[in-house]
Amino acid sequence: MPSSFQKDFADPLNGPSRGRPSRGPRRSRRRRLKAHLARLRLPIPSQWGALSLGLLTAVASAAFAGLGGGSAFAPATQHMSLSVQPGLGTGGHADLPNPLAFSRPGETSPEASDAGSPWHSYTVNPGETLSQLGERTGLGSSTAMAMARACADTYPARKMRAGHTLRIRPGDGDAPAAVRYEIDDRRYLAWQPDGDGGFTASIRQYPRTIEVREAFGRIDSSLFGAGNQAGLSDKTIMELARIFGWDIDFAHDLRPGDWFRVLYQEVYRDGEKVDDGAILAAEFVTGGTSHKAIRFTDADGRTDYFHPDGRSVRKAFLRNPVKFTRITSRFSRGRMHPVLGHRRAHEGVDFGAPTGTAIHATGDGRVAFRGRNGGYGRMVKIRHAGRYSTVYAHMSRFAHIREGQRVKQGQTIGYVGQSGLATGPHLHYEFRVHGHPRNPLKVDLPDAEPLPKKYRAAFRKRSHQYSAWLSAVGPDSVRVASAQDADSSS
Repeated sequence: MPSSFQKDFADPLNGPSRGRPSRGPRRSRRRRLKAHLARLRLPIPSQWGALSLGLLTAVASAAFAGLGGGSAFAPATQHMSLSVQPGLGTGGHADLPNPLAFSRPGETSPEASDAGSPWHSYTVNPGETLSQLGERTGLGSSTAMAMARACADTYPARKMRAGHTLRIRPGDGDAPAAVRYEIDDRRYLAWQPDGDGGFTASIRQYPRTIEVREAFGRIDSSLFGAGNQAGLSDKTIMELARIFGWDIDFAHDLRPGDWFRVLYQEVYRDGEKVDDGAILAAEFVTGGTSHKAIRFTDADGRTDYFHPDGRSVRKAFLRNPVKFTRITSRFSRGRMHPVLGHRRAHEGVDFGAPTGTAIHATGDGRVAFRGRNGGYGRMVKIRHAGRYSTVYAHMSRFAHIREGQRVKQGQTIGYVGQSGLATGPHLHYEFRVHGHPRNPLKVDLPDAEPLPKKYRAAFRKRSHQYSAWLSAVGPDSVRVASAQDADSSS
């Protein structure tokens, strides 16, 4: 202990040094120390010989200061405070309890709080077993084997993957106080000692928080460029395009100056973003036309997006059945056929895409035809509810579907190819009403089922809340225009 620090503690109790004190005064000082410690109700170690006289005088000095004595030691001026923290050894006496420890205000020792105990992190190496990991981390093979037995039925150790993290909290002895293996962003496998030399294992959820964010973007060249500039992740941008995909053709309808605003969620763990959440509400304006969507979950747990008036944002049909690179041929009453060499009606749209690209049913329905059909090559025809049917031609192969089978909107029914009369890989898509072809890119698509009446009151309340919040997002010029639109519609 520095001499100046020791002097602060020793001088108020002992007074100026007057030579070596006699045995009597030293015993008298010990009795007084015991009496003051008893008043403070602090534990008194039985091994007095293991504690130095300097520690005892420090305790006495602090005790006198707390009793109003004129000590030169004052916690406020020294920026220290007294706290009882048993189990801390001093010097060569780690086996003895330390009745007092000094800590700075606002600091908590690891032993005082389980949350503050140190964790040691290790990354699982390729091909590494739990036993090998135990040897590398210092757990030992026997401990690792006990852990493997504990988690055998919960999450077998063989499922541990390279690149994931194993975290260890050291215990008092050789066994760890706790061990965690990160399964994914949401879950971890936790081992706890059972007190009998073994472990218990369970899968737990990481505590997560969800925060709502706002974003505004204006189209310059592309949706992804505007979305990234607005701070949206690619996943959220894709979800935004999916929500409005029934009303907006993002490959052809977007123009510079179009804009969007979004309320969306982000998921955080330990203060760090770990995932994208749902889009709660969004507005997209293209060519001066506003499209709005509000997310709503009903009492049965079904979630969908609706217009503020309760109409479903979804349509009964998707506008495009395939992720295409370009439109190679449009709907026409008379075009020059590239193979036959004469003019004939082209009753659909050709979407150019690489061979093997998945083709999706644009609406719910039943497979009416699956097979080869002359110049159409491999073709699927789906009959939908009411008066609608769709045709998908020139496939390279079919998905696992059969005639008479019901298919859902978005289900894969085949893959792009160039079977039949085709000069390159593409999908020929037809949309028919009462058997008559219509332009798939321009036909008015029927709406999906609206929100059931029993949920409309709850939806209106949610819609008003989100719409008011959404209207405040974006620059002032956008807010004023939105307010004027709201006034004119009311």
